[in-house]
Amino acid sequence: MKYIIIFLIFLGNSYIANAQDAYFSIGRNFTTYDFINSSGEPNPNIKGSTGSSYEMGFIFSPYNNIGFAIGVALNELNATGGTWEDNYSWDTNYLGLQGILKYKLFGGKSRWNNRSVGFLMNIDAGVNLNHLINGKQKINGQTFDLMESSEFNSFFIQPLVGLDLSYVITNNISFGLAYHFSKNFRISSSNYEPLKMNNNQLQFNILISFY
Repeated sequence: MKYIIIFLIFLGNSYIANAQDAYFSIGRNFTTYDFINSSGEPNPNIKGSTGSSYEMGFIFSPYNNIGFAIGVALNELNATGGTWEDNYSWDTNYLGLQGILKYKLFGGKSRWNNRSVGFLMNIDAGVNLNHLINGKQKINGQTFDLMESSEFNSFFIQPLVGLDLSYVITNNISFGLAYHFSKNFRISSSNYEPLKMNNNQLQFNILISFY
């Protein structure tokens, strides 16, 4: 975690002057877990759950129709499940460094005259490198710290794709909505029970233009 913070400080000092926009996003995650046990079989009793998402960063636009967003994201990736005999749930917080390539389909500001033109829609594709910073598992009233579980307390890589739509309110402020689908994989494959998280995310975005 400390390496992520150090990198973000360096990134902010080095590149903020070249960024075209800053953004802040809040949203909702709809997550399901894919557990595969040592016999290669999934657990059918695990159900999806919801959690919050927060993200902030900067957007660079080297070309009129291509941009790149880089920032830090905090995601709650939760699940629940159980049988008649057992009830369990997972509540987790993952902090990650995220980069997204944005291809503009239409709208936005003209590169030549910086004039607002209303709606802007992008296709997004990116990746998030994240790590558990807090997590609890509850089983029949007992609580376990997931920071002590190598299955959860590891580095994850999270490819994502989606769309975002924003509307220019003024020359400097835009509001928007976004949808992203992603899969979160453990980078290490040494565990015999690999964990994957499938996530559908809805976001509300605020963008502030520097130009």
